[in-house]
Amino acid sequence: MRPTEDPESLGDLCVQYCLANISTFCVLDDTGTPRGIKPDICIPSQYSDKLLNWSNEKGRVDGPFLRVFSDPQQTRLRHVNLHGNEKISNQALSALCNHQLVELDLSCCPNINADCLQHLYQSKYTLLALNISGNMSFPWPNQDIRLDMPRLRVLNIANLHGLRLSSLETLAMSLSNLTSLDVSGLNVDDLSFLTPLKDKLSSLVLYNCSLKDQAYQTIMSMKALRHLDVSVPPDRKTPGKSPLLSKLVQSLPALTSLDISGTSLGDMDSDSGSDDMSDTEAGDEESQRQDGGVVRTTIPGLQGLRQKLDFLGLVQTGAAGAEHIPAHRVAGHMTEQQVLTAVQVYVDRSQMLAKCLTALFELLQAVDLQEPLQFVHHVGTVMKRHPKDPNIQVAGSAALYHLTKGWRNSCDHIKLRRATIQALTSGMEHHPTELTMQRNGCLTLCNFRIPQDLEFEYQRVAEVLLRIFTNFRNEEFIQRIAVYLCNIIVCQLNGEQKELVGRIGVVETMLKLIHERLNSKTCNEVMEIAWSTLWNITDETPQNCEMFMDGSGMELFLSCLETFPDKQELHRNMLGLMGNVAEVKFLRPRLMQERYVTVFNTLLESESDGIEVSYNSCGVLSHMMSDGVDRWTVSQPCRQLVLDRMVQAIQRWDVATKRNINYRSFEPILKLLYHYDTPQVQHWAVWALTNLTKVYPERYVQLLRDEGGLPLLETILTSPQPYPWVKELVTMVLATCRDYRQQEVENNNND
Repeated sequence: MRPTEDPESLGDLCVQYCLANISTFCVLDDTGTPRGIKPDICIPSQYSDKLLNWSNEKGRVDGPFLRVFSDPQQTRLRHVNLHGNEKISNQALSALCNHQLVELDLSCCPNINADCLQHLYQSKYTLLALNISGNMSFPWPNQDIRLDMPRLRVLNIANLHGLRLSSLETLAMSLSNLTSLDVSGLNVDDLSFLTPLKDKLSSLVLYNCSLKDQAYQTIMSMKALRHLDVSVPPDRKTPGKSPLLSKLVQSLPALTSLDISGTSLGDMDSDSGSDDMSDTEAGDEESQRQDGGVVRTTIPGLQGLRQKLDFLGLVQTGAAGAEHIPAHRVAGHMTEQQVLTAVQVYVDRSQMLAKCLTALFELLQAVDLQEPLQFVHHVGTVMKRHPKDPNIQVAGSAALYHLTKGWRNSCDHIKLRRATIQALTSGMEHHPTELTMQRNGCLTLCNFRIPQDLEFEYQRVAEVLLRIFTNFRNEEFIQRIAVYLCNIIVCQLNGEQKELVGRIGVVETMLKLIHERLNSKTCNEVMEIAWSTLWNITDETPQNCEMFMDGSGMELFLSCLETFPDKQELHRNMLGLMGNVAEVKFLRPRLMQERYVTVFNTLLESESDGIEVSYNSCGVLSHMMSDGVDRWTVSQPCRQLVLDRMVQAIQRWDVATKRNINYRSFEPILKLLYHYDTPQVQHWAVWALTNLTKVYPERYVQLLRDEGGLPLLETILTSPQPYPWVKELVTMVLATCRDYRQQEVENNNND
């Protein structure tokens, strides 16, 4: 399947919305647990399947959620995939007993066993495909059983322990219409139990089975086989050479797909390939034919083929490097196309995938891939399929880092970006103490457009990043990347989102990072970005400002000023944060302490980072002054002295100064314009508006209009209370807005 950039269907968007808001279709108890589906709702089959299967992919399906689908009149399930579910039990599966299922995947569900089969008999006349593989705790009952499912075509019982030969014989006899069987990992000496199916099976998978000569004799008798898989995991070579492979191929006339990965069956002699075929074009089937219509190949065991195979698996075999391979699709480890095919077809085989991902990584170091998006799609898929396998997660994330380079500069492939971020986040969640995985994940996330690409999953990403600070306290490199990502994410969130990430621990974690570096007297990038993150997360978010105060944030502020007096970037970030705290009315009394006010008053004369420290200190004091004379409860410094110093500072600033600041609202500044009793407060507010509209008119003129600032400024001009400097600045703001408006009109007329 190729990744597509077609827009998602309306139906799929509705399913996603319902899963994010399950109260839309579920009745919930007081704890938010689903008790059933709402009585007036009926969900068609295709959307019932998606609601259940997509929930399972996100790990949300448990017994209560499964019961939502117990009434087949309201939800009609047909194709159910519960792969990898660790929450469901045999009893929970009873919710499925009344549905007429067509496909059911219960693979790798550790808490179910053979008793679950009793719940499947309601589907015995409809079930076509059943997968119960990978359940290592799935002991088959002692008695021989029959699967009374007359229409069953596809059965996967790979890697089940406790399968006796007699049980397999009974099973084979009971499934007279079976055409596809997977018994990978089977531990029996022969395959005689397959005799009842030898004329019907078209697909037989024997991956990781110990096959003896007698077993191969049974296979050779199965004339209807179109697909045969006798591959083994990498590094486990099995006996058998090209003569055995040749006999297999010649005995199976219908064979179109063959997998011998990891085996010795395709091994080539030292002189093989030294015939007269060296000048044959590999991609031209006609040119690969020898006399007599046999397909030419340099793989000895396949030299009797009459036509090219549709598929051939050759991972970890010498044949993968053969000059002429007689197949349209080849899974191998040598070329880009071989590796891509291997990653696609071995999605459920972790050992094989680990080798394939290693081969992909080596390719990425050597060549520019022709189909990088295909690899991104399939690597993300296998990472989601094997979330607990550290080898796959580490190798996959390393590959994704190289595959997504350059994505920061484009906005293409939105769905693929999201799927990739989800795969990385899941891998980081499942391996929180694996340093390489966390480092790969963080570095790969930096390849994306931040924060745009991460906004849809910002909470999960934030939680993953916070765990890094706890688990890798002494790893400065990864902490620097993680705090950088945290900062960029939070700066674009809205108020509610900022409150959420504050509650999950961002404020507390940043304070801890600062405290640790303060103790070691280290002012580095992590320290500076941690303060920047606090500045961003407290912007217009009173709850987070309070968390900062409650977490001894002011003590850290004073200590950092004293310990690092010359760190301009640090001072700017800290004072920006102080401005956010001062905007919160109920927190300002906590700022009214002599030691705090003295510091803000002193910093009015600071030239650190241009005007920023002085500007923000003046802003803090302006908000404190706006509460009135009665609220100024400190004796030193006296209120009038501070007011005079504020005016002196404002008069010193150049109104054309360019700023590294971003206001999303002028509301806190506009509130200060009402304080005619303290014109110094108005002075700071009007200077801020003058500067921002003059230097960045395209961003701030319209914002000032939209938030009703112009009438407030015009009122100041007619009032006798503000002193001339304030009115002069107001005149400049209004002129800038008029000129910008006139320019807009002229541009529109020209268009």
